[in-house]
Amino acid sequence: MKNFFKLVLALALFAPGVCRAGEDGAEKKTLLTRDEVTVFKKKLVTVLDAMGLPPAGFSKQKDSFNLPTEFYLEKGKLVSNQAGAVRKFAIKGVKDAEAANKQAGTDYQKKILAAQAKGDYQEMTRVMQEMQQKTSQTALQGVQAQEDKKLPIELKVDFNRPDYRSIDPDLVVVEQAGVLALKTQQGEEGDPQETVSVYFQPSVLKDTKTLSQLDIRTGPVPSKTSISSITIELEGPAEEVEAWAKRIDFKKVLAQIDATVK
Repeated sequence: MKNFFKLVLALALFAPGVCRAGEDGAEKKTLLTRDEVTVFKKKLVTVLDAMGLPPAGFSKQKDSFNLPTEFYLEKGKLVSNQAGAVRKFAIKGVKDAEAANKQAGTDYQKKILAAQAKGDYQEMTRVMQEMQQKTSQTALQGVQAQEDKKLPIELKVDFNRPDYRSIDPDLVVVEQAGVLALKTQQGEEGDPQETVSVYFQPSVLKDTKTLSQLDIRTGPVPSKTSISSITIELEGPAEEVEAWAKRIDFKKVLAQIDATVK
């Protein structure tokens, strides 16, 4: 009996260590190397560059990247990793107006302080009136620019994203071997906002004119950095995003695809 209690005590002391080891094992991740992550980043940047310049009246605002840090095995085979990027474009007139008003505020503040230091309150009043007039004019220019363009543009790039949808012939924007662009109305009828999705997949989209369905899949790939498909989405004013989708350097984008999922 004495030996039995010793055994129970030993197991009680040992159990937390076993549980901890099991937890550590469950949390262990299979990570990509920095160089492997860099491969995804460079290819995303290349695709963004393949977009060329934005439509007139728009200016680049910022980029953000969603980069993978792990890789996965399914039944002993590598599974394609997803990566993405977002680039936002502001209405140039609005952005310029905001920048001009910010700079004007700084400039006029200096003038007001200088007049105040001299005790010249008449000059202070004049400068303040001038500042109000200037900022109102600039703000009006920004409002007019927004009325002209209505909406900013958002550009998204996704690697290895599965997609399945029916193909409405009336929604095809552009197509060629390995490339198919479809548009989607975002709001109610008359709403200028639209999304154009441009799909790149050499084998699935080899002959787009015969397809009634789009079916891009993910699955086993030969390497951790393999890219089997690319999707570009342009969301913004219908006229601008449709025209931009047709100007993409398709060859440059297709060159980033180095694997096929069957």
